[in-house]
Amino acid sequence: MQSGWDYETDFLVVGSGAASVCAALVAKRAGKQALIVEKTDFFGGSTGMSGGVFWVPNNPVMKRAGVADTDELATTYLNACAGDPMPGSTIERREAFLSQGPRAIDFLEEYGMALVHAEGYSDYHEGELPGGVARSRSIVAKPFNRNRLGKWKDRFRCRPGLPVMMHEVADLTLNGATLKSKITMVKVGLRIAQKKIGRDLVGMGGAVQGRLLEIALREQLEIWPESPLQELIVEDDRVIGGVVNHEGREFRVRARSGVLLGAGGFSHNQEMRNEFQRLPVSTEWTNANPGDTGEVMNMAIKLGAAVNVMEQSWWTLISILPDGTRATHPLDMSHPYSLMVDQSGERYVNESASYLVHGQAMYERNASVPAIPSWFICDSRFRNRYRWAGVAPGEPPAEWISSGYMLKADSLEELASQCSIDLQTLSRTIGRFNGFAATGVDEDFGRGEGAYHRFLGDPTVKPNPNLGAVEKPPFYAVKLYPGDVGTAGGLVTDEFARVQRQDGSVIEGLYATGNTTAPVAGRSYPGAGASIAASLVFGFIAARHAMCVD
Repeated sequence: MQSGWDYETDFLVVGSGAASVCAALVAKRAGKQALIVEKTDFFGGSTGMSGGVFWVPNNPVMKRAGVADTDELATTYLNACAGDPMPGSTIERREAFLSQGPRAIDFLEEYGMALVHAEGYSDYHEGELPGGVARSRSIVAKPFNRNRLGKWKDRFRCRPGLPVMMHEVADLTLNGATLKSKITMVKVGLRIAQKKIGRDLVGMGGAVQGRLLEIALREQLEIWPESPLQELIVEDDRVIGGVVNHEGREFRVRARSGVLLGAGGFSHNQEMRNEFQRLPVSTEWTNANPGDTGEVMNMAIKLGAAVNVMEQSWWTLISILPDGTRATHPLDMSHPYSLMVDQSGERYVNESASYLVHGQAMYERNASVPAIPSWFICDSRFRNRYRWAGVAPGEPPAEWISSGYMLKADSLEELASQCSIDLQTLSRTIGRFNGFAATGVDEDFGRGEGAYHRFLGDPTVKPNPNLGAVEKPPFYAVKLYPGDVGTAGGLVTDEFARVQRQDGSVIEGLYATGNTTAPVAGRSYPGAGASIAASLVFGFIAARHAMCVD
């Protein structure tokens, strides 16, 4: 140990999200050492709380499922989504993501990562932009038995809920209305029943991070939980390590080949959100992991790092339940017999579009018409057929009504009064919407035209699985806010994941990935798992570059 250092490694990985294990494995395969430090007492980051999906074009898992894709098609689609090049979303970074994504998946599968093609979970803009794949470019981890983690079982971040893969959720929300829905419900029921024989199965982000953690433990990767990075150590304009608070004292950690920042964004930092994002915005609306507080990003900013797209988050509309829980609704809003309006009673967005589009549209609308919060409105058929906030169909829980969380009325006149919406405007909006439901064509926003829309719809409803007239009392209304699962903007990085300064120069020795960085897809979200995939892939790229692996 050289004088002045408490610990030495080759690659210091800050944060335990999607990139961490993959990057550390790259270092190990190159004959080097890596150290993963995690601020909180749980391994997994926001990935562990996510839907656990990777959007990786032309990946080996989709190929085994017989889904056609090419580099050319993927490039066309990503460029169409991302638009003109911008800092963090250069042509070079897009090319790096598309070329290295399949390699990163191959790499993880070599270590036993069990992945499944998310059949039918279409690219979000299929049918709208060229190059989209209807059958899906997204992949998910198989449900994982967390008992296999031993003493780490209760030390990894996991989304509570059913042991389900994300692409199965759409079928579950139909509650057996179709044969496919019935089959999915049986599959999930059997997984739940396995607890009786000692298999504690988890799905979604828990399955991803549980499997990666199992690989990390098997490969004896070094992981320090409850060990926040305090500062970056710089010598001759190069980052050579960091100060880590570990086991009650500060460790000066030397990182011979570099430092990778993968510590998330600033969702829980109200000061940063007020500075960079559109108002109103609140940490009370986020579902990002508690460690998403922005201090690591600020360490790089103080070294001169450039930032971009800081106003954006990975938006997903939420409602706030009586107990304060934030319920997300990316799937609920696609079902028939419902629509969303601003506070004037007007529709302003395709309710079946992606969750990022919903959040962006809500802020854009709010700039001219009060739309934060907006009103989700449905009739009795919606309530009797579909889940809302994870609750089974039927009469709403009594506390929903008594608390005012969900408004209930026997007429539109009464509902408009309770929502303080102009009755004439709301009646005109719903009348026009009901006409679209009858013809099956949403002339205003194209609801139900894309494969993604239809995937989340109800195929038993004709002629459009996403459209159903709102006309059967009682009627219900719930306030929706622009929640998020993480901020989207951050440090500008190049195609090797190196952090860049305002003038485009590189901060030597410093790499970044995930929500710590400006997104490779710019202000768009091409498909399910686009942010998690970018984190993984650029972590893979960063480690290979730092280890000088061709």
